[in-house]
Amino acid sequence: MTHFRRGSNIKGGLLFIIYFIPAVVLCQSHRGKVLSSETKSGIGFVNIGIIGKNVGTVTDKLGNFSIMLDDIYNNDSIRFSMIGYEPKSFLVSYFKENSVNTIYLSPKSYYLTEAKVFYHRTKEITLGGPVISDALKSGFEDNTLGSELGIKVDTKGKVKLEDINLNMAICTYDSVTYRLNIYKSIDDVEYKNILTEPIYISFTKDEIKNVITFDLRKYSILIEGDVLITLELYKDLGEGRLLFYNQFFTGLT
Repeated sequence: MTHFRRGSNIKGGLLFIIYFIPAVVLCQSHRGKVLSSETKSGIGFVNIGIIGKNVGTVTDKLGNFSIMLDDIYNNDSIRFSMIGYEPKSFLVSYFKENSVNTIYLSPKSYYLTEAKVFYHRTKEITLGGPVISDALKSGFEDNTLGSELGIKVDTKGKVKLEDINLNMAICTYDSVTYRLNIYKSIDDVEYKNILTEPIYISFTKDEIKNVITFDLRKYSILIEGDVLITLELYKDLGEGRLLFYNQFFTGLT
């Protein structure tokens, strides 16, 4: 009987080791920093994500980041991107095996095309629809950095974005700030951010009314065709709750 008990104990220990080790290996936390190739200083709020997967994060204001990388993504690519810089991508397996913890991004050059000015009459249009019911509310599911919430619109022709209006429902934060992103459709699954500089939208709880309007005319944003207009959670807001009515709409000219 004594020998049987020892055998059972050893067997149980082996089973524990067999199941415990894969749990550690399959998902690893990878830490690093994103720097400017010119200044060697950290770049804050860089988007980091596995392409085509719902996995990602954002660097802090000093460029530091931490991301969990499961082995199931080894054959996928991880991309570092920030408006104003050339993006950089790595195969996840290479990124992990070589312990890539310092990433340098190079400033991006924008080439301006020739501008031809023609006089024509303009008209104001609104894309999306104003909320007519307060029954439906939506917001970010959690406080995950890099999460985005927005609306897809079809402009038909080329239009200039003048303002964006947010239909606020509930806000328990004293103040909030988001990054505005505008993506142009490349194909059915890929979108490209058309902005040439980051745009941040901030407001306090005291400023919340039925609709908050942000003037975007100084950015001279032209959009055309299918576009996604989103708000991105780029830094931790802490404990709280913010909900929008079921859609927000844009004022365009």
